Amino acid sequence: MLLKYFNRRLLMLPERLQILIGLYFDKTINEVELQELSQWVTEHANDEKILQLLEYQWHKHQALDTLSNAESEKIIAAVFTPLSSKKIISSADNVIPINIKVIWLKRITVAASILIIFSIGYFKLTPTTIAPVANGIVNVPANKNDIMPGGRKALLTLSDGSQIILDSASNGLLSKQGGTKVIKLANGQVQYTASTLGNIETVYNTMSTPVGGQYQLTLPDGSRVWLNASSSIHYPTAFLEKERRVTITGESYFEVAKDASKPFIVKIYNGAEVRVLGTHFNIKAYTDEDEIKTTLLEGSINISTGSKKILLVPGNQAKIDRSGIIKVQVDTDLEETVAWKNGNFKFNSADVSSVLRQVARWYDIKVVYLNKPSTENRFTGIIPMSVNLSRLLKWLEYSDVHFKLNGKKLIVSL
Repeated sequence: MLLKYFNRRLLMLPERLQILIGLYFDKTINEVELQELSQWVTEHANDEKILQLLEYQWHKHQALDTLSNAESEKIIAAVFTPLSSKKIISSADNVIPINIKVIWLKRITVAASILIIFSIGYFKLTPTTIAPVANGIVNVPANKNDIMPGGRKALLTLSDGSQIILDSASNGLLSKQGGTKVIKLANGQVQYTASTLGNIETVYNTMSTPVGGQYQLTLPDGSRVWLNASSSIHYPTAFLEKERRVTITGESYFEVAKDASKPFIVKIYNGAEVRVLGTHFNIKAYTDEDEIKTTLLEGSINISTGSKKILLVPGNQAKIDRSGIIKVQVDTDLEETVAWKNGNFKFNSADVSSVLRQVARWYDIKVVYLNKPSTENRFTGIIPMSVNLSRLLKWLEYSDVHFKLNGKKLIVSL
């Protein structure tokens, strides 16, 4: 009876749409047809009939029956939250009770999942476009010049100038620095543990990531730091002074351990400083960007440059331009800000230059433009950072941007 009901609903949909959906599930759909189908689904994502049709396809194919509730929630959050101002699922916000019926959850999950799949062929720059969050949905052949994504890579420079390549170093004790143990954990992270015996002196280490590298570090006070590609942090191996001071380049995400007696201060290349007691924030300070962006996720921070000081509250982003002027943006897209830490590119109406700067850092390539980048080419979507370059470029090309890869040189025409 259930399938008969869905069949009646199916007949109410446009004939062309029915044909395209049939081609899709028969796996005979071509790229042009997939793009047409993707556009239709994207533009009608809130249409009850299309959601019921997607539910019908789940009942027919049972393709996603093995999804756990946790996986279901992730898919729903990835797809439906951008479609409206209302949160459709968030256990933390108590929007949906924990004891929700699994059958209802699966119904929404399958619709979300298929929307993700459809959206691969429609990376046109619309507010509802979502690139896939799982691998293996579309097979994009890797050409001989394809480039693998970056990974966990970093270099640790000790106080005496000696260096340790962390991605190839064995787990366990790496060194003793000023009475502090430097340990590589089983998960690949580096942790500093101050000794409780004997004298501890202040010496400095530097962790740096190359282009195409990311790494995670736990400082002596328990603060956690994530480094994005082409970034560094210079820090003492024990915080013995009245302030906990570090210096960064590139992009870093901080979860600072609370210590009211010792403010945590981050120094940035242009003389700007971020002062906190204990909080979560992200600093993007690449020298090839027009602005330094500091985004607060939790707690409060003070940002100063020269005589100018600004207090940020959660959700705010401070932008410092090259002349030192500070502007504050409220209601920042926090998911976009920390997407790199969570293994994704996330673009929210980003221009092509901004997108390709991120791509260049992660895939270790040089970008060359045949014509001047246009601000009219804007990208909105989520793409996993685990994909090869060829697949990422395939998605971007749906926005009328064309690429040619010559070794590690990416030639762009618009």
